Amino acid sequence: MHHVATVYPLEIQLAQALATAKPVRGVTWDVVHELNAGHAKENDAVTKEEALDLLRRNSAAAAAAIRALSDEGLDQAAPVSLYSDAPLTCQFMLEDHAVRHSYHHLARIRESLKR
Repeated sequence: MHHVATVYPLEIQLAQALATAKPVRGVTWDVVHELNAGHAKENDAVTKEEALDLLRRNSAAAAAAIRALSDEGLDQAAPVSLYSDAPLTCQFMLEDHAVRHSYHHLARIRESLKR
């Protein structure tokens, strides 16, 4: 969850760029995997309390940023390097990343706990 909390600001920043029709360049899956690996190494001793605190703060800020977007901004699209420069809307980027990201990891955590 610390990972999810840490990337909320970046995911919101990318969506906000799309809201102004600015393309997202230089973000590839290789870059994402490299950032994730570095985060895991640098934060392997984070406590549950620290992770939850960061999650509370960053998710609240992300929610406020999403609410601040206009319908026009949500509809804006621009090329996104993470998707081979396919034009994506701001809304899609938010739904596929900032919003879905936490659910994706929560499902994996729950599945791990069943084992």
